[in-house]
Amino acid sequence: MGEYLTSSEAAEMLRIKAKTLNNMKARGLFAEGVHFFRRPGLGPRWKRDALVQWLEGEARATEAFPLSQPGGRRLAG
Repeated sequence: MGEYLTSSEAAEMLRIKAKTLNNMKARGLFAEGVHFFRRPGLGPRWKRDALVQWLEGEARATEAFPLSQPGGRRLAG
């Protein structure tokens, strides 16, 4: 079983602010049941392993398409 993190701990692990993490969740970058879950009375609990997989996937995508933005469009330049 993997480790579960609070939003503050998850943000610290990703080296971003907790507000940024919540904004990313609101935009749909993280899916409930995949990256985090909620229980009544608790804030979201983040799955560390899923966050690591997401982070490593983002790193590979950036290496493969360094001049692209989300959606696969190329940046001018």
